[in-house]
Amino acid sequence: MCALEIYVLSVGQGDTAIIKTPRGNVVVIDAYRPSKVKDALDIIGGDGTIAHLIVTHPHLDHYNAVSRLLDTYAVEQVSLAPFWHYAGTAMYHQIINAVEEKDIPAHFLGGYQRSYPDGGTYPEYEGELYLELLGPPNDILEGLDKWNELNPNHLSIMTRLRYGRFSMVLAADAQMENWFHYDREGMLEEECNVLKAAHHGSKRGTQFERLERLAPELVIVSSELGGTHDLPDLVGSAIFLEYDKGEDYSVALTGKTGTIKLSVDAGGYYDVVSYGEGPSELISTHAPGPMPQTDWSQIVADKVS
Repeated sequence: MCALEIYVLSVGQGDTAIIKTPRGNVVVIDAYRPSKVKDALDIIGGDGTIAHLIVTHPHLDHYNAVSRLLDTYAVEQVSLAPFWHYAGTAMYHQIINAVEEKDIPAHFLGGYQRSYPDGGTYPEYEGELYLELLGPPNDILEGLDKWNELNPNHLSIMTRLRYGRFSMVLAADAQMENWFHYDREGMLEEECNVLKAAHHGSKRGTQFERLERLAPELVIVSSELGGTHDLPDLVGSAIFLEYDKGEDYSVALTGKTGTIKLSVDAGGYYDVVSYGEGPSELISTHAPGPMPQTDWSQIVADKVS
């Protein structure tokens, strides 16, 4: 059986993560920049099937490559954020319609779901790879809507991946209210090895208290400097600077490192490499190498000045 492979693509201020399971199944969490996503899937290999496609919420920088995936690959299952509190765009509706037309099993996630990409159920397959998906509950969405505070980021589906002793949290564009639900469900009681930081490193997505409790050895911030919303912002960058000072911790910005690949063996040990390409460049044009350090001191200084 092969190692678990996790790719966090460098797509600018956007999100795409691709998982190739030990048994060769492919899971895609969000998809931005169609050509780059297809190029990455070609490198990763497989039989042209996506076992599970997860669209975390209706923001374009998380789903604008999804239509191409639905047209190009055989998608076996789709999980989407609920849309009844926020209708989303016409393009998002087209994705939902395409899923229905192709008769793909779909789940609008408003709570907890456990998924076994390589098959199995709890507890017999507890040692196998599984994903825990946590969607926003109705009570939080209703409260935010009542006070006119609801935005699409609040719909984010958060994912915790487990494989043996290895765990990784992919936080999508989670806001403070989403993290409250994460707390409420007891999902911050265990530390993780890797965290894909929430909301491209914004102050509302990644608070220092979350980093302390999850204690990831590696934090990945999926964004680039100078993007449309200038994320990570100053507060987020200062948090990453402080956390990066820890001897056993590292924070990587994909705009600086390029696509990051993690290879995890059955014992939970993992290696990290990066491709060094820019957000618009294809992975196939670069060879993987050691992941460079991100200079958060310089990033904070530039933002202050």
